[in-house]
Amino acid sequence: MKKITLLIQILCICAPLSLFAQQTINGRVSNSLTGEGAYAISIRVKDGKEGTFTDDRGRFQLKTNRPLPLILSISAIGFESREVVVENAATPLEIPLDVSPILGQEVVVSASRTVQTKLSSPVTIEQISTKDIRNSAQINYMDMLQGLRGVDVTVSSIGFTSVTTRGFNTSGNTNFTQIVDGMDNQAPGLNFPLGSVIGLTQLDVDNIELLSGASSALYGSRGLNGTMIATGKNPFKYQGLSVLVTQGVNHINAKKNNDPVPASPYYDWSIRYAKQLSDKIAFKVNGQYTQAKDWVANDETNKNGLGTALTDPNYNGVNMYGGATSVDINPFLEAALAGNPDLAPIVEPLLTHSNYVSRTGYPEYGYLDNRAKLFKLNGEFRYKISPDIEAIASATFGTGNIVYTNDTRYQLKGFKVGQYRLEVRNDKWFVRAYTTQENSGKTLVAGPTAQYINESWKTSYDGNVGGWYPEYTAGLLNALASGAPLTDAHLQGRSLADQGRAELGSALFDRLKDSISNTPISEGGTLFLDRSKLYNAEAQYNFSDQIKFMQVIAGINWRLYSLNSKNTLFPDKDKPIHVNEYSAYLQLAKRVIDERLNIATSFRYDKNTLFAQPRLTSRASLVYEMQKQNYLRFSYQNAYSFPSNIQALQNTLNGYNSFSSGGSSLLLIDNYQFDRYPPYTLESVQKFQATDDPKVLQKFKFDDIKPQSVNAFELGYAAMFGKRVMVDVLGYFSTWKNFIGYANVANTPGTDDINAFKDHATYVQYNVAFNGGETVNTYGYAASVSIDLGKNFMTKANYYSDYLKNKNNSQINNFNTPNYHFNFEFGNSGFGKKQVWSFSTSLRYKPGYYYVVSGGLAAGQVPSSTVIDAQVSYKFIKARSGIRIGGTNITNKYYSTGIANPRIGAVYYVTYAYNIF
Repeated sequence: MKKITLLIQILCICAPLSLFAQQTINGRVSNSLTGEGAYAISIRVKDGKEGTFTDDRGRFQLKTNRPLPLILSISAIGFESREVVVENAATPLEIPLDVSPILGQEVVVSASRTVQTKLSSPVTIEQISTKDIRNSAQINYMDMLQGLRGVDVTVSSIGFTSVTTRGFNTSGNTNFTQIVDGMDNQAPGLNFPLGSVIGLTQLDVDNIELLSGASSALYGSRGLNGTMIATGKNPFKYQGLSVLVTQGVNHINAKKNNDPVPASPYYDWSIRYAKQLSDKIAFKVNGQYTQAKDWVANDETNKNGLGTALTDPNYNGVNMYGGATSVDINPFLEAALAGNPDLAPIVEPLLTHSNYVSRTGYPEYGYLDNRAKLFKLNGEFRYKISPDIEAIASATFGTGNIVYTNDTRYQLKGFKVGQYRLEVRNDKWFVRAYTTQENSGKTLVAGPTAQYINESWKTSYDGNVGGWYPEYTAGLLNALASGAPLTDAHLQGRSLADQGRAELGSALFDRLKDSISNTPISEGGTLFLDRSKLYNAEAQYNFSDQIKFMQVIAGINWRLYSLNSKNTLFPDKDKPIHVNEYSAYLQLAKRVIDERLNIATSFRYDKNTLFAQPRLTSRASLVYEMQKQNYLRFSYQNAYSFPSNIQALQNTLNGYNSFSSGGSSLLLIDNYQFDRYPPYTLESVQKFQATDDPKVLQKFKFDDIKPQSVNAFELGYAAMFGKRVMVDVLGYFSTWKNFIGYANVANTPGTDDINAFKDHATYVQYNVAFNGGETVNTYGYAASVSIDLGKNFMTKANYYSDYLKNKNNSQINNFNTPNYHFNFEFGNSGFGKKQVWSFSTSLRYKPGYYYVVSGGLAAGQVPSSTVIDAQVSYKFIKARSGIRIGGTNITNKYYSTGIANPRIGAVYYVTYAYNIF
C-alpha cells in the first residue's frame, strides 16, 4: 500500500512536467505589407535551445518543455526582428513582420570560416542570395556570376561555364575551387570544377559566396584564382513543393548572325520538395532538366596564316577539325619530276620553298552533336541526434551531353558524375566524408577524331597504294600544266584528292566517326575512359568555448585521387594511379582596441605524394572599423599550389601525334624519353620545316614540374552611408614564383635524325606544363557601389581591372582577361498593389582582349561585347505562383567569351514559378 501511495505521489509530481514537455505553440508569420506568409523565418525560444522555421506558407509549430509565459525571438534577413510573448499555447499566433533593408546586413561565412557581415570581411567577397536568383533575368545561377565584381568566365556551351577571378581565364580552370555543401566540386581526374553539372539545382541554392584571388590558406592548394562556396537549402528551414518551368527560344535570326542553327526551343525545368517529418527528421529531393540546341563554335579563322580555305592550301580553321594534318608535298613533287623530267618548268619553281598542304577539315555544326542535355538529381536526409548535433546524408547525380573547350573541343556525351556525402555537425565542429565518382561516357575528341576519319576514308600517304597527298600533287600539276593559276591549281588538286570523301551526315562518315570515337585511345581510337574517383575526409573544430581570449579554429583533411583512365588520359596502363593529399590548418583571430581592430592569421600544411616536400601556406589580415559600418582591410597571403593531376600527369591525345601533357618526370622521361630524344620548341621546328636550316632548331630545357607559389597583397575599404549606399574599393598585387604555364615542343622518338621533323608521322608534338624561371606579377583594382533607392528599387555598378606582367616569354600563360570590366544592374523586387510586380535589368561590358587556348587550338583577339539581360515578373499571391517574361542578351548581338568557344546570342523565355522562396 505504501508503494502504491508513493507511486501516486510521483505521478502527481511528474504530471505537470510532462504537460510542460508537450507544450506546442502554433502560429503564422506574414509580410505586413502584402499579407503573404513569410517563409524560412527563424522562431526561437529566447534564452533557450528550442527553435524552428516557418514553412512555405509562413506556418510554424514549436514544441517546448518550458512553462508559459515565454518569449519567442523572431528574425530573418529582410525583416525587422521582433519578440512575442506567448501566454496561451491554445491560441494560434498571427505575427506580421515589417520589411527592413537588406543592404549592408548580408552575412558571410567563407571569408574566415566564421559568421560575419560582408562589410567586415578581411578579404574581397561577392555574394548571390536566394533573392538575387529569384529576381535575376538569367536562367541559370552560374550565368549570374558574370555580373559579380572581379569575376570572369569562359562559356564553352550551355551547361559548361568556367569561372575565375583576377585573370587566367580558361575553360576548365584547375586553379579555381568550387565547393558545394562542403564538397569540392572538381572532376576527380581532370581536376577542373564541374560548375552546374553536379552543382545545386536552381531551386535549391540558399547562397553563393565567392572569394577573389588566392584563398588556399583556408580551402586548399588549388584556390589560387579564387574559391566559390555554394550552400544548398536546409530542409528543416525551407519546406514545401516548388516548381520552376522555363520555356524559351534561342538562335533567333540565325542567318543574319552567321549561326548555322535555326531558331530552336529551350527548356529548363526544376522541381524541389522538402518536408520536416518530425522535430528530428527532415529530407529534400531536387531535380533539374535542361535541353536546348547548343551554341556552335564556328570560327573559321586560319590558324596557319592570313589566307582562307580558298586561298591557302595549308588552311586550318579554328573550328574546322581535321586540318591539323599538314604535310610538305615537296617529296611528292620531286617524285613526279623524277618520273617525268618534262615537268621541270612547273616543278622546279615550286621546289624553291616548302609547300605545306593540310587535309580538308570538318566544321563543328553537323560534326559534333549540339543537342545539349543536362539532368541533375539530388537527395538529402537530415537527422537531429540532439538539439545541437545533426547528421546529414546526401547524394547528387548528374548526366548529360555538353561540349567544352580545352586543347580541342570535347563533346561529353552520356557522361555521369556522382557525389555522395556523410556528415555530422553542430555549431562548433563538423566531421565530413564524401566521394566523387565519374564516368566520361562516350566523349568525342573533335580534333584527332576528325584526323582519323580523314585517314580512314583515304590515307594521307601509303607507299604501296598512294594516298591523298599523291593524288593532290597529281591534280595540282595537271592543273598547272593546263595553264591554271597556282591558287586555282591547288583547289583542283584538293578537289581531286577529296573524291570519295566521307561527307558530313553520310553513312560513311557516321560509321567512321562512331568506330573511331568508340575505340579507346590505347587501342588506336580517340575514346578516353575516365573512371577516376575522389575520396575525402575532413574535420574542423572551433575552440571558442575552451579558449576565451581569442578565436581558434583548427581542421584536418585527407584526400585520395584514384586516377583510372585505362591509359587514355594518364600513364595508368597497368593499374590506377593513387595520389594522396594530407592537410591541416589553423586559424587565429583576436579583436583589440575596443574590438574595433580584428587581427587574424591562418596557416595550412599540405602534402601531396607526387612531390617530396610538403608546403606551408599562410594568410594574415587586419580589419579596422574606422566608424560604424566603415571598414579598412588589409590582407597578405603566401600560397602554394601543387600541380594538378592534369598539370603533372596528363597524357591526352589532342591531334595526330599530338598530346596535351603534364610536366612530371614520370611523363617526360619515362614515357616521352626526353632524356634520349630531346625536345625542341615547336616554333623552331616549324622554322626548320620552312627553311631546312638545322641552325634554327632550339632545344627546350625541361625539368620535373614543381609547385607554384604566390605572394598576394590586398588593400580595401568597405562602408555603408546613410543605410542606403554601400561602397567597396580595393587594389591588389601578386607575385608568382615557379609559375606553371605551357610550351609547345616536339621530339622524334626512336631516332636522332632531325629530318624526322619533316614528317608528322615520325615526330610527336606536346603542349607541356612547366615552371617558368622568372617571376610573374598580376595586379589590379576594383570598385563597386550599391544603392537602395527606396520602395524596393535597387541599383548596383562595379568596375574592375586586371593586368599581367610575365617575364617568361616562352610560356603560354592563359591570362585571357580584358584590362577592365563594367557591370550595371537596376531593378525592383516588388511594386504596385501588394508588390506583385517586379523587374530587373543588367548590362555587362568588356573591351576586346587577347585569348590563347592551350594545346595550340587557337589564339586571337576576342571582340568587345555589351550584353543586356532583362525580365519582368508578376506574382499571383493567392496561387503562390508567378509568371516571368525575359531574355538574356536581348539585343541578340552575338558575343564570345574566348577564342574557339561558341558565339552566344539571345534567349527569350517565359517562366512559370510555383512556391518559389
